[in-house]
Amino acid sequence: MRVTNSVPRAGALRIALAMIVAFGVAIAHSSTSFAQDSSVASGIVVGVEVDDSGNLTRFALSDSTGTVTTFDLSFETKYGLENQAGDRWVSSQGEESAEAARRLRDHQERFAPITVSFANGVASSVVEREEGKLETNLGYLFAVFGITWALFFAYVLYMGTKQQVLQHEIAKLKSTLG
Repeated sequence: MRVTNSVPRAGALRIALAMIVAFGVAIAHSSTSFAQDSSVASGIVVGVEVDDSGNLTRFALSDSTGTVTTFDLSFETKYGLENQAGDRWVSSQGEESAEAARRLRDHQERFAPITVSFANGVASSVVEREEGKLETNLGYLFAVFGITWALFFAYVLYMGTKQQVLQHEIAKLKSTLG
């Protein structure tokens, strides 16, 4: 006669499933909360407008959906752009407007992506494209980490119940033979 203990195994599987669902809900919630932030745009430069002196006045950005957004600039607009060699240039609109125009044209020619922080159509900072929102990426990393540990503990509980069954069968065989 084989005795199985399915109650702890079913309970462990329910706990593991509940943890997986909880992590999934947490990730979905964090993704939607970050998606609502509309003051940051990433894409490639599709147009650069300068005045008669060569100073940057406006530029246009196309995002991954093809939406083109035009940004005006203020005296306080900050830049943090890199050239093709990776040298970083940091300045502001008030300090080096002509250099900003040159750098943005360089990005336009190279199809190098940038990230623009803005409010009411006025860019406050223009930097190299952020690889992604770190918080979102860490959320996914945490979810995978948590799911991996949940599955590990479910496996340990499953193996524990299998070991108990085997120990019970070994004890039964010993009592039968002895």
